[in-house]
Amino acid sequence: MRPVKIMATVFALALTQISPSSAATFDSVSHIHGIKAFNNTILMGTHEGLFEFVAQNSMKPIGKDRFDIMGLDSNGATLFASGHPSANSKLPNPVGLLRSVDGGKNWKSLSLLGEVDFHFIEVSGSQIYGGNATDGSLMYSKNLGKSWKRIGEMKFTDIAILPGTQGGALAIENGKLFKTSNSFANSTAVSFKSEIAAVESVGKDLYIASKNQIFRSTDQAKSWKIFKSYKADISDISVSSKILAAIVAGEVLTIKVGA
Repeated sequence: MRPVKIMATVFALALTQISPSSAATFDSVSHIHGIKAFNNTILMGTHEGLFEFVAQNSMKPIGKDRFDIMGLDSNGATLFASGHPSANSKLPNPVGLLRSVDGGKNWKSLSLLGEVDFHFIEVSGSQIYGGNATDGSLMYSKNLGKSWKRIGEMKFTDIAILPGTQGGALAIENGKLFKTSNSFANSTAVSFKSEIAAVESVGKDLYIASKNQIFRSTDQAKSWKIFKSYKADISDISVSSKILAAIVAGEVLTIKVGA
């Protein structure tokens, strides 16, 4: 099971300790935990902090706090993260849910400080799903992280909140797509011709990655059309209102999705 979009295996990074200040390329970042399309930029949550992806061997560090970012997502101009504090931090371990309103330069605690390490975060509107690595549960908040409830085992490898719904979402389990209207109190299978690696939602659009193709749906997953094809299989995608980032054969490839 892969409860979080882990990039470390994609980039085959297994290096010895390197100081955070020198972590500016793939060759100097020991663990990349996740990728996030954020407006027109691509962000990476790593063991050494938050970075902006500039090119295949160029990453720009963001902010001064190099905490270990395990879960990372955005909601409009706001970033959300979870993980473990840096060596010089005064925060307890784990850090619970953190929020940044300045693109990751500064972070403030929202909830669950010292209690939960989310290896997966999915945010949309006022809703958040979090994969709690502390006890293996899937947690849900309907008020943007102010309060939480455990809704079962974290058995999904990816989740996308359905736009304009309360409790509606898509999720991937063992390569198959499932749909819920009540925050996974129950769910039904969504038929698709091949295994699915990732699912994303942005605005009214849904995206899935399957083998070497990305599909888009504009009707709440009732139908899908090919959006982009590549020469190799896709291991992960992240979409903003501006760009889509795809991990293809160890490379980060981007395509515009908005004006």
